[in-house]
Amino acid sequence: MKKNILKVTLVAVFALVVGYNVYCSQKSAVISPLALANIEALASGEGGGGNHTCYDTWRKAPDDNSLAYWDWICQECEAYWLEYGRNRSSC
Repeated sequence: MKKNILKVTLVAVFALVVGYNVYCSQKSAVISPLALANIEALASGEGGGGNHTCYDTWRKAPDDNSLAYWDWICQECEAYWLEYGRNRSSC
């Protein structure tokens, strides 16, 4: 009887350890907006000429929007966090 209780206890402990490790490995990494802006700046290249592909129709994203993306708007020729943009042009 004691052997069965010991076996069940060991199996339960093993299952808990494995489950906890699986749980910890599934956490997604959170990237700050500053890091995303740096990635976007690096991906856009270093072409110096002042020509940027931008949007004529756009909506700026609120500060807490995780689905926003960093892009240019044509009216100000500045980059902002946008929720969406249409009618691509250049500035």
